[in-house]
Amino acid sequence: MDKKKIMNWIIAIIVAILYLTVSIVFKAWAYSWLIWVTYAIYRFIVK
Repeated sequence: MDKKKIMNWIIAIIVAILYLTVSIVFKAWAYSWLIWVTYAIYRFIVK
């Protein structure tokens, strides 16, 4: 894989870990979807 694809995977894994951490620790399942929205906007802008 090229460097860009590896970086994309690393960012996606970090976002997933962040999502689970926020959701479980703060019991904020209703609001943690904002993390995914932010990530989606980031991916749209970078692409």
